[in-house]
Amino acid sequence: MNKARLTFYVTLALGLQLLVSVGLSSAAITFYYRDTVLPGTSVQGVDIGGLKADEAEKVLRDALPWPSPESLLMLVDPEGQPTHIRYGDIDYRADYHVTVKEALRHSQKTAAWNNIGALFGAMHHGCDLPLVKTFDNVAFTRILDKLSDKYNVPARNAQFAFNGNNVILFQDSKGRQLDTEGTVKQLMDLPVDEHRLVLRFKTVEPDIRISDFNGINSRLSIFVTQFDPTNRARSHNIELASKLINNVIVPPKQVFSLNKVLGPRNRERGYLQAPVIINNKLTSDFGGGVCQVATTLYNAVSLAGLTVVERVPHSLPVPYAPAGKDATIAGDFIDFKFLNNTDFPVLISSQVQQGKLLVSIFGHRQGASARLIKIETERLITKPTRKYVQEEGLVPGQVVVRRPGRDGYQLKTYEVIFENDKEVERRLISQTVVDPEPEVIAVGPGVHTKGLVKK
Repeated sequence: MNKARLTFYVTLALGLQLLVSVGLSSAAITFYYRDTVLPGTSVQGVDIGGLKADEAEKVLRDALPWPSPESLLMLVDPEGQPTHIRYGDIDYRADYHVTVKEALRHSQKTAAWNNIGALFGAMHHGCDLPLVKTFDNVAFTRILDKLSDKYNVPARNAQFAFNGNNVILFQDSKGRQLDTEGTVKQLMDLPVDEHRLVLRFKTVEPDIRISDFNGINSRLSIFVTQFDPTNRARSHNIELASKLINNVIVPPKQVFSLNKVLGPRNRERGYLQAPVIINNKLTSDFGGGVCQVATTLYNAVSLAGLTVVERVPHSLPVPYAPAGKDATIAGDFIDFKFLNNTDFPVLISSQVQQGKLLVSIFGHRQGASARLIKIETERLITKPTRKYVQEEGLVPGQVVVRRPGRDGYQLKTYEVIFENDKEVERRLISQTVVDPEPEVIAVGPGVHTKGLVKK
C-alpha cells in the first residue's frame, strides 16, 4: 500500500470516529435535556437552567407568585381614567406547568445534534422566556365590549355655518375606538408584577375634514319649494332624503349622483308609501315625495351655474316647481346627476322648515359678482281630444267621465346669464315633449255624440 493511500484511509477513519463521537455526544445531550432545562434559560429573569421539570416549576411558583382571584386589575384609557376588574372575573392565571414545558421544548430543540453551535451559544448567552398566562377570552372580551361605550369617542366632522351668504367653518377632530384584539394581546404580554393594563385604541378618522371645505366661502344659490306637511308619509320621505343630501361635498370636476346618495327607496331604508307619478299616472309607492328633493336640488344646481349631466322631467306637471324645472328619479335607471365644473369643492345644504324645502349650493366666489343667472321657459300647449264610449250598465242618458284628459305640451328651458344687467349668454338646457292624453267619457243609452264608440 503506497503512502498516499495509507494517509487517505487513516484520515477517513479519524473522521468517522469524530462523527460517531459527536453524534453520540449530541444524542446524549439531547436525551439529557429531555427533562432538564438547558443552562442559561430563564423565565422573566428567574434562572431555571439545569433544573428538572418539577424543580423548575417550584422555583417559578416561589419567585413569580400569581395574584389571587380577588386581586384587582386596573384598565386605564390614554387619559388615565380607570376601571377595575378582578382577576377571577376573567379567570386570569399563570400556567407554570406549560411554561416549563415550553422551556424544555426550547432546550431539546437547541440541543439537537444538528444545532450544536446554537447549543453552546444559548448556554453562553442565555435565553429569557415569558411566563405563560391564560384567561377567559370570552369573559374579557365581554367586559371590553361594555367599556366601549365609556371609552369610545366618535370622530367629529368639520362643520360649517353661514351668516347671510358668508361661510363659517369649524375644525374636525379624530375619534377613537377600543381595540379589543390589541388589548387582549396587551394582556397576554403584561408582566407578572404589573397590574395596570393600558387599553389599546384605534384611531377613527372623520368623514369630513376641514380641508374638504377648501375654497368654499359663499352661497352660490338657493332654491325653495313648498309641500303639504299634513301629508305625513310624503313629508317623511322628503325629510329623509333631505337629510341624506345635506352637507354632501362634491369635489372639483366630480359628478354627483342623487341615486347613489339616496340608495334604494324601500321600507328597509325607512321610506313610506306616498303618491308618485308612474307611466303618466298618479299612484302610490315607497319614496313618494323624493322627486321634490330632486327637483329642488336641480334648480339650486342650475342657479349655481353647475353642469347638469342627467335630468329627466316628470311625465305630468308637478305643483311645486315652475313648468320645465322639475326632475324625477326612479329605481336605479332614472337619475339626477350634475358635474362640479369649478376648481373648488361645492357643498349641498338641504333643510326642511315648516312645509318648505330649502336647498343651497355653497362654493367659491371671487369677490363681489354682478353675474346673474336666470331660468326662462317657453311652453307650447296642445289640447287633448275627447273620446265618448257607450257602456253597458249605464242608465239612459247617463254620462260618466272615466278619464278627464291632460294637456300636452312642448317645453324649452333656457339658462340666461346677465352681466351688469345685460344678457351675455342664452343656453338651451332641456327640451321636453309630452303628448296629450285624450278625455274619455262613458255614456249610457240614448246619448248620441259624434265619434261614439260602443264598448
